[in-house]
Amino acid sequence: MCGDKTNRIAKKWNDMVRQERQPLIMFFVSAVIFLAGALPASEGAAGEVWVANMKGANVQIIDTASNRVVKTIATGAGAHNVTLSPDGKLAFIANLGTKSITIIDAESKQKLANIVTDTKAHDVAVSPDGKIAVSCNVGAGNITFIDVATQQAVHTMATGKKAITAVFSPGGRTLYVVNAGAENISVVDVETRKVTATWPGAKGAMAIKPTDDWGLFWLTAPADNKLLLINPRTGMVEDSIDVPGEPHGLVHSPDGKTVYVGQRKLNQVAMIDTASRKIMKTTPMGERPDMMAISADGKTLYVAVRDENKLAVVSTADLSLTVKVDTDGETHGVAYRDSQ
Repeated sequence: MCGDKTNRIAKKWNDMVRQERQPLIMFFVSAVIFLAGALPASEGAAGEVWVANMKGANVQIIDTASNRVVKTIATGAGAHNVTLSPDGKLAFIANLGTKSITIIDAESKQKLANIVTDTKAHDVAVSPDGKIAVSCNVGAGNITFIDVATQQAVHTMATGKKAITAVFSPGGRTLYVVNAGAENISVVDVETRKVTATWPGAKGAMAIKPTDDWGLFWLTAPADNKLLLINPRTGMVEDSIDVPGEPHGLVHSPDGKTVYVGQRKLNQVAMIDTASRKIMKTTPMGERPDMMAISADGKTLYVAVRDENKLAVVSTADLSLTVKVDTDGETHGVAYRDSQ
């Protein structure tokens, strides 16, 4: 009898302990679920790739998690290059065929304005503070200043034959305009809107990319099959790198150790070590690799394969191809945006 009583007491005690534990367990489960939702799923944030399609006359947005097109936005005939504002909130699409720049709210994905510039609007540069956008009008040999707040073209000025692309200085006071036909670079005072100097450039130059410390400009020189390394203070060419096959699109890795460049006539992409200034690796990419972008974490390269109407998703570690995403016709401009 004593043993039965002892067992009953023990059972009752265990039941009480379980009842006490249940709220505690539920608390910990709820806390884990809450934290799982509050914290990022991984160190790499989700992103978007914006791709301009010339024949499609649009820009497409590709989700980097699924590598699928999630949105297509009509812009204008010959949609050529994509530029994002420094804060990632606006996208600017240069439309060659309609002589215009389309501005899109990158968060809502709504089109805000179409701004007429001049013949063959090719590329857009945006000031560091996001207040000024400049259209490079390759067909007119000039540039158009756009007030972003009012969405109005406010000034157009000549720079040189085939004004093709440009970049602002870190403080936004100076604009460097690449004139691919004139084979030079116009240095423009943004406040006075005057050309203050003209530097030697390169025939057919397409990409001008400064290093993070602004120690050098990297400029593609496709007619000479070279990359030129230019001092941004003096305009002098300090070095050159042989890159066969018409180097075109170019990006730096976030850590500055590597440059990736498209070799259009060889249908491949090259990986260049910035310390040795030598090509470390090349890999086939498809017919006519054009412009490119790189993810914020530096792990993925996105390459427009123009004559295949595709976007190549590539590992930067070894240039291995992950997938090719179907796009909407003569894919050209590419830009990467963190979507968080």
